[in-house]
Amino acid sequence: MIIRNNKGFTAVELMIGIGLAAVLTTAIVSTQLMVSRDQVKMSKDLEQSIDKNMAERIVFSDLNGIDPSYNNVLQKDDSGRYFFDYYPDVPANVITDGLERKITLKVTGTQEIYIVVSDLKAGPLLNYDPVKAYNVGAAPADFNQAASLQFVSLNKNNFLTDPGQSNRSAMWQSGKILMLDTPARIRPLVNGTVNMKIAPRSPIFVGSVQGVNLLSDSMIQKVLNLKHPETGVVIANADQFLRNVPSIGGGQSIIRLKGVKIIKYSLKKYEDGRYKTTPAYLYKSEYVGSGVWSEPFLLSDGVAEFSLRRESVLKRMIYFNIKKAEFKDQALTSNSAQSK
Repeated sequence: MIIRNNKGFTAVELMIGIGLAAVLTTAIVSTQLMVSRDQVKMSKDLEQSIDKNMAERIVFSDLNGIDPSYNNVLQKDDSGRYFFDYYPDVPANVITDGLERKITLKVTGTQEIYIVVSDLKAGPLLNYDPVKAYNVGAAPADFNQAASLQFVSLNKNNFLTDPGQSNRSAMWQSGKILMLDTPARIRPLVNGTVNMKIAPRSPIFVGSVQGVNLLSDSMIQKVLNLKHPETGVVIANADQFLRNVPSIGGGQSIIRLKGVKIIKYSLKKYEDGRYKTTPAYLYKSEYVGSGVWSEPFLLSDGVAEFSLRRESVLKRMIYFNIKKAEFKDQALTSNSAQSK
């Protein structure tokens, strides 16, 4: 029998109280730690999600204008095949090296991807009259003999910049990248027979505006296939393109001039102990001609991989994915982040 006094608690009561307080304190601390870890995880997940979504929106916008890349860009996929091969006119059984294409940027492999997209700021596509680029000589007496042609410039007599003519002043600006092509798609002949296993291409010429000239360079020739699809001869200038453009169905040639942008996506690895693997920055740059790229624009950090994929070379659809590097244990991540 325990006899109470009026001076306070008994020793047993004190021990029970202390034990309950300890249990309650442990529960509170445990809950606080769990909430803290969850808050760190939620904060990191939100940060990653916002960063990734912004980068994906920019890439998605670029890919909306990807049409000039097909059968023109010399970008190989992970298996060494041309990523932008496109066959609009053959059945699947003609393609013997596989239909799917995928290219992956990662710090341990390929670290650059090149694409060519339409430049909407340069204005709408122009159906170009080749006569506008030449001085045409007098008609010879012999009608079987052609008049002389002297190439001057695509902007001869300010044809592209004069508001009273084509009104393409936004197109003919220093450093702008322009593409000449035609709707005609041709293939090389092998022993007099068209080789259907090769994707049909239009001859193209791509160059940057330099004064009155449209000049190609080694970087443009690295990214784009400027070889004539039938002869294999490199088209070195606009004059050569205009003189060798194919007709359509035996009729007059249709020549198109449009602004394009050459875009480079690249990865640059960096050290960050919060990640399980080496992370990388994903950058975007635009080519401005004469071997010069714009200042890289940071799309996302903490990137593990960036990939483009096509289900089939019979389709134009491109899927893309930005894969983020995984963080280590969230508690350790929180401590390491606070220590920085």
